[in-house]
Amino acid sequence: MQNAFSKLLIWLIAAAPLLGAMYGLYWLEASGTWVPETPHRDKVTIAVLAAAMAATYVIRSWFFKRGKR
Repeated sequence: MQNAFSKLLIWLIAAAPLLGAMYGLYWLEASGTWVPETPHRDKVTIAVLAAAMAATYVIRSWFFKRGKR
């Protein structure tokens, strides 16, 4: 059985791609690199977030599968 700290650490590792993508998109907006008039901005944002969500799912699934052994 895992203790609370290791569960929190696993969750943070698994959520890192999603949190990193969200922060990266925020930083691009805050720095003015991506203005609302940027072509295909909405499509790129959706693609980045979908890829990050998929990576988070795969990492979390790997930890879950590893814990079942």
